[in-house]
Amino acid sequence: MADEVGAVSPHLDDLALSCASFLAAHPGSHMVTTFAGGPEAVDPLPAWDADSGAFLPGADVVGERRHEDLLASATLGASSHHLGHWDWQYRDPTYGYDGPTKRSELANGISGELASLVDALELDTWVIPLGLVHPDHQATASGCLNVASSHPEIDWLVYEDLPYAQVFPSEMERATARLLEQGFTLSPALGLEFEFPIGDPIKQRAIECYRSQLGPLGEGVDLAVTTPERIHRLLRVHN
Repeated sequence: MADEVGAVSPHLDDLALSCASFLAAHPGSHMVTTFAGGPEAVDPLPAWDADSGAFLPGADVVGERRHEDLLASATLGASSHHLGHWDWQYRDPTYGYDGPTKRSELANGISGELASLVDALELDTWVIPLGLVHPDHQATASGCLNVASSHPEIDWLVYEDLPYAQVFPSEMERATARLLEQGFTLSPALGLEFEFPIGDPIKQRAIECYRSQLGPLGEGVDLAVTTPERIHRLLRVHN
């Protein structure tokens, strides 16, 4: 596997939670966040932002979270790429949103932009989310699979979304069923959980860069740090 990899995150924290140790072991990698957009001023604050205790109504929440992501990527020796799709909590006319809302439409938009990045970066390996629970995770996973379908020359890996994989283990079956619908399955785990120690300090430091997310994440932070990172190889289903 090449040192540099591409990695796709639904939100501005998911890669740090799910595979920071993996990325730290591949310096020079590229962290791509799909739902890194939103209004310039958030008013009223949705529950997640209000629970952070870091913002007042009208704050540039997305701008601050993008800044946090730059700090995290630097901690991991990676670079950040922010796509402009709006986080689900802002996809409401209250915030001036007038874009797509259906998962299929969101996935198509993601796949178009991601395909351009894949072509531009010319990396041999990409790691993408399994797509557990959250609609943004599912749309991102589906969009990534669209790109994987047209790039069989790339080594595609799939990470289990943390902490969702621990909190909702039954969702694994639903996610793998969605993979099959798009013509893919997973290999057994690659064993990365045995290569990286649980409680990896660099992973802890990367997660702590997302200061405005720590409060709402709660015990999810500890779950992400104390759970082995599980990464699978994506395989095509041959009929």
